[in-house]
Amino acid sequence: MGLGRTLIGRHAAVASEQPLASLSGYDVLRKGGNAFDAAVAVSYSLAVTFHPAGGLGGDFFGMFYEAKTGKVHCLNASGWSPSGLTLDLVREKAGGKIPTFGPLTCVIPGFVAGVSDMHKRLGSLEFKDLLRPALEYAAGGFPAGEGICRSVAGAFQELPREAKGVFAPSGKPTVPGETIRQERLAEVISDVAEGGQRAFYAGWPGERIASALDSLGVPCRPEDFSEYKPEWVQPLTLDYRGTTVYEVPPNSMGATSLLILKLLSGANLAAMGPLSGGRIEATMRAVFAAYLRRDQMLGDPRFGKIDLDLFMSPEVSDSMPRSTIRSGDTTAFSVADGEGNMVSGIQSLFNHFGSRVFVPECGIALNNRASGFSTAGPNMVEPRKRPLHTLSSIILERAGRPYLAIGASGGDYRPLQHALFVTNSVDYSMPAEQNVSHPRFLWGGGKTLLVEHGYELPKGAGYEVQDLPMPGRTGVCQAVEVADGYKKAVCDVRGDGVPAGF
Repeated sequence: MGLGRTLIGRHAAVASEQPLASLSGYDVLRKGGNAFDAAVAVSYSLAVTFHPAGGLGGDFFGMFYEAKTGKVHCLNASGWSPSGLTLDLVREKAGGKIPTFGPLTCVIPGFVAGVSDMHKRLGSLEFKDLLRPALEYAAGGFPAGEGICRSVAGAFQELPREAKGVFAPSGKPTVPGETIRQERLAEVISDVAEGGQRAFYAGWPGERIASALDSLGVPCRPEDFSEYKPEWVQPLTLDYRGTTVYEVPPNSMGATSLLILKLLSGANLAAMGPLSGGRIEATMRAVFAAYLRRDQMLGDPRFGKIDLDLFMSPEVSDSMPRSTIRSGDTTAFSVADGEGNMVSGIQSLFNHFGSRVFVPECGIALNNRASGFSTAGPNMVEPRKRPLHTLSSIILERAGRPYLAIGASGGDYRPLQHALFVTNSVDYSMPAEQNVSHPRFLWGGGKTLLVEHGYELPKGAGYEVQDLPMPGRTGVCQAVEVADGYKKAVCDVRGDGVPAGF
């Protein structure tokens, strides 16, 4: 099954969920930029043309292979909570339960700092030139694609009037082809293009966002913005049957993907077949164990030691995790260039339009990442803390050579998605286009399975199976595969993406 939209080039390749964003990256590569330069253009173009999924009010994570050093770098640009967000405040305003939407769910956006830090460390072209396509799309407008229309429709009833004025100018949910203009957002991007991340965090946008949150009952100081910094972190690695998997460490839940894979390493998946009920049963046993441990042990390591050796231990429990499984409105992208560099990037507000808080002076929708906090344990809500984060991205390496940069939207589904992508590649030798397009099964919480059509269903395991069409709404994947003589970009048919390259 090879349904993915695929482009094979000799020199460079870009895969993103929005055609205009892919073309932005392509243009940068054509002009001599490297993969990291292209990633800036793609990321900011997505932040405009797919704002509700991954705009300036959200977070950014990246896994980067730097060819000249032979190293894989990992960037965590997830935001921390405002200084006034305490458990007592949650008890006072939300009855002690972490809400899903609203001002209590906003963290300081990490996107602008993250993309800027990526460029500062790895880019080669002028930063302001790389933001020009996004600035043009924001100021001049762009035709809405199906993805942003789905996001607007999904949040339409809860959107503030000012947000509807921007994203649904007709007063009704946006339709494909309708022009969306974001003049206020263009002012912010223009200032960032000239003044860098400081123009956002120590300038008027940060002040306006902090003031907006403060006025909505969440004490937030300008220093919560001006003192924010992303982190370059050591990627987690796992040897899975001779392939090295690079994942994002906590506060990301990337370790959960690696634990699933470690527990699967004792199963003969290849003998079971990629569409077998046996594969589902073996994978779900590992999923239950990994998600149970995720809920008990992961959080922000700046607020307490996270024992990853204990987390990755092979002992499993028979207990069923009580995880709440939430999907997200996220967008991932992948890039490879002629120098051998690779990017697996991902950005998100979390749900459609995040918190549903919109700051009209900036034209920015704010994330709802603080909804990922708990009221107890290592992920308990605290000031200036980063919540347990669903975002992560992966690079796979074989015989010392990275060959696949891949990521997907998916929220809490992501650890299982990543395990599927890795086992598709390693156990079933699927090329990228087949990997991206292959039917998926996801855990919906409890004994619920969401299964795209094509699988043999497990027998006697007591699962409640929701049979999904193929392709279904199981996340939108983007991948770049590198081999001798070619670069291959693949965009998932579950989304709107078009690959680009040459």
